[in-house]
Amino acid sequence: MENLKYLSSKQALFDLAVFRQWYQESLNLKRNRTGAENAWFVFGVSYSGALSAWFRLKFPHLTCGSLASSAVVLAVYNYTDYDKQVGESAGPECKAVLQEITELVDRSLETNKKELKKQFGAAELDIDGDFFYFLADAAVVAFQYGHPDALCTPLVDAKKAGMDLVAAYAKYVKEYFVGTFGVSVETYNQKHLKNTAVNEGSSDRLWWFQVCTEVAYFQVAPSNDTVRSSKIDTKYHLDLCKNVFGEGIYPEVDVTNIYYGGTNIAGSKIIFTNGSQDPWRHASKQTSSPGMPSYIITCHNCGHGIDMRECPQSVSSIEDNAQSCSIPDAVNKVRHKMTEHIDL
Repeated sequence: MENLKYLSSKQALFDLAVFRQWYQESLNLKRNRTGAENAWFVFGVSYSGALSAWFRLKFPHLTCGSLASSAVVLAVYNYTDYDKQVGESAGPECKAVLQEITELVDRSLETNKKELKKQFGAAELDIDGDFFYFLADAAVVAFQYGHPDALCTPLVDAKKAGMDLVAAYAKYVKEYFVGTFGVSVETYNQKHLKNTAVNEGSSDRLWWFQVCTEVAYFQVAPSNDTVRSSKIDTKYHLDLCKNVFGEGIYPEVDVTNIYYGGTNIAGSKIIFTNGSQDPWRHASKQTSSPGMPSYIITCHNCGHGIDMRECPQSVSSIEDNAQSCSIPDAVNKVRHKMTEHIDL
């Protein structure tokens, strides 16, 4: 905790500013010139997309422009729009199946907890809230990263065939979410989040620290028509923050939004882009304003950072496979517009 006080967006921006100055000076030394300034353009996706926009806002003298792709510039305490977007992106048929699975899991947990967790390969998640969060996130990635068919096709088929829906979802979770997508179950384990050793899993703890202090984005279940379990509520998140980081840790979302401006950010020469199916887009700037164009890229698999991250896939693959690339015109159009703005 003593070291984590340095983990903040503000500190990250200052680190970038100092690095940028140092690197510019080292270039000038190398080329035997004095006081020269290269043009610096900043890029970022997701949290780094927010940093990209905030860097241009706070250090306009150090950069000529910014691309803020799926940039979560608005800190949100109870982020119910996240789950609502998952339902919208899923479409009526898939959404209904996901809601049925949530109901079945909620009921089954009361009678058969140990076996149920084992079925999903998540026996290590002692805290029920962690288990529910793990299951909710498993569905989310399909829409967030532009692979809705990988989730919806097998589940809707299972429903039509009268198969066991919990078993069908467990298969998807183990094979796709953990297997193909590569998510580790321990990411959701609060015991793991309390581990202060520095290793490749440390980023889980670090991101949660920023969640618990600066931005929240508590992905709570909406009061009605929810896709995720209603047990994923504000209390679950606040309990996690307290359990992992101790007393007195609380997300100061108002402070964050006052400091940066949220979606009323008053920067210039910042390009905002978002994918239509991405649950994070509601924390981004979705409308254009003078000097800050904003584009929503609309397609069946337009997820998080779609303009920067990969070629949209028309099949269930997380690899960037040129043969299965559907490249909707919408993505290409925005990429051309981005290039035009950067050229300007």
